[in-house]
Amino acid sequence: MLTVGIVCYMMNILTCYGSANGSFSKKAPGGMMATAVGNRVALSWEAVTGAQGYEIYEGIASEGKISYTKAADIRQCSKVFVRNAAGTTYYYYVRAYTKKAGQSRSYGKAGKEVSTTLPVTGQSTIRNFLQTAIAPIGSTMYVWGGGWNKEDTGAGKEAKRIGLSASWRRFAKNKTAKYNYRDYRYRIHDGLDCSGYVGWCVYNIRNTTNNKSGYVYSASKQAKKFAEKGFGTYTERNKVNNYKAGDIMSSTCKCCGHVWIVIGACDDGSVVLVHSSPAGVQLSGTTTPQGKKKSEAYKLAQKYMKKFYKSWYNRYPNVSKGTSYLSHYAQMRWKTTGEGIVLSDPDGYRNMSAEEVLKDLFHWSSN
Repeated sequence: MLTVGIVCYMMNILTCYGSANGSFSKKAPGGMMATAVGNRVALSWEAVTGAQGYEIYEGIASEGKISYTKAADIRQCSKVFVRNAAGTTYYYYVRAYTKKAGQSRSYGKAGKEVSTTLPVTGQSTIRNFLQTAIAPIGSTMYVWGGGWNKEDTGAGKEAKRIGLSASWRRFAKNKTAKYNYRDYRYRIHDGLDCSGYVGWCVYNIRNTTNNKSGYVYSASKQAKKFAEKGFGTYTERNKVNNYKAGDIMSSTCKCCGHVWIVIGACDDGSVVLVHSSPAGVQLSGTTTPQGKKKSEAYKLAQKYMKKFYKSWYNRYPNVSKGTSYLSHYAQMRWKTTGEGIVLSDPDGYRNMSAEEVLKDLFHWSSN
């Protein structure tokens, strides 16, 4: 028997259930996310117009195959499953349906398959953290103040929610290559700025319900704040000498005002990163320490953005970041062993190159 907890994460009842007046679109649910926190898996997606309910299918890999069974049949756009098989990877997909009296159900397309692994130690894993971090890519614009509260003192409700906000995708949907974030300052519900984005990522690997304490701080202070909370170790910018998956990098200069997350380093010293930076959440690659622009990281970021987020890349093709990203930023590195850890690293991401991490995250080889 499945043990489940049900939580509605959406902002209002119509967002959860879809428009009761709209015709059934039969589209696949968008914004699929699954994140394991402790012994719970938080699953969320965006509403399908006209849907009366959703069927959730859960699978576990065995002998190279995934066998799915129906795990839930609900009206909400979210579910929390309690699972006690530590170290197990669970796979999910969702399909919407509608039903008229006296007729069988009419189904929409199945949503994107997502997966997450229950941690053996810690609250979650480096891999789950980076899976969360890439979820908004291509559908979330950079908005100054996005993720902050109205008072501009800390996390707003979007940065304290499980899963992606449908308002982010709606806002991003019709934006062109001419998008200028200066025209949308403080439209805090429509996108994420750099620290709002990092705070949202951290919130989602520490919680399975909305509106707990948030993790949005000034970009220059965010890495140090996390270290002070005991999440990991803090290194001043002039002492940073390497980069590992999951590192959080905060600028401590007077010229940058930015924060980003490391995907991994390359042999030429360049770094692949994920961040919210104009025009939005995206993969980027730094130059080499010597300033070579077409670095290994640049080429990897370009390949993956072009392959998996083609529409976004066609509008916003600039994935190159300068040498300041390698010299102006202090570092918070997650503590992954011992008592009281937040993230463990059973997949060995911190010993992988950027190319290896990307290949595993996206299940694709760029070669």
